[in-house]
Amino acid sequence: MEEEKTNGARTDESAEAIAAEAAQNRRNLGKVGQIHLVMLLGALTLWAAADTWAAASSLGIATLLAVANAIVAATIIAGIVHEWGHYVGARVAGARTQVLDKPINYFFIFQFPFEHNDRDQFLAMSWGGILAPWLPVAIVAASIPIDNASRAMLLAAFVTRAVQVGVFEVPVAGRARKGGDPQGELERQLLGGFSQSRYAGLVVGALVWLAL
Repeated sequence: MEEEKTNGARTDESAEAIAAEAAQNRRNLGKVGQIHLVMLLGALTLWAAADTWAAASSLGIATLLAVANAIVAATIIAGIVHEWGHYVGARVAGARTQVLDKPINYFFIFQFPFEHNDRDQFLAMSWGGILAPWLPVAIVAASIPIDNASRAMLLAAFVTRAVQVGVFEVPVAGRARKGGDPQGELERQLLGGFSQSRYAGLVVGALVWLAL
């Protein structure tokens, strides 16, 4: 009887711990959401102001500033969208997550405890982040006339980031889907996948910008 009570207490404690973690996640989600919202608005506002100056003045320095702001804005926005795509994918799959109280390195907002999640949940988390960066590509292509260097760079920079994410993360998801250990495949990719993905994205982005 005492053992049954002890086991029951452990189960209750585990349920309480999970509930407490969920409550902390909600609080932290609000914090990181506010930080990222400010970053998004700041990036968009600075680029829009620079782009407006370039379009109105036709000054070379204004165009250079607008192009530089386009790169910065796209990098910030795509990074945020990418990480939230991972989070949404994880939550849709019912994965257990641990939301941080503030972003790490500006973008990372949660931890994915592999020991509490299965392969399908890892794949959902992965594909959420892989596909999300293409959303700003589609929005810019559909809603902003690409009629100057700054706007062309904005679209090209979004494409650059989306390609970089895909080149880096699709192989991990593919190997995990075929039976590879998700955490092991991710660690394997971290050892040598950054350079390949970085250069692939830069080449594709440069080609897009030149074509526009």
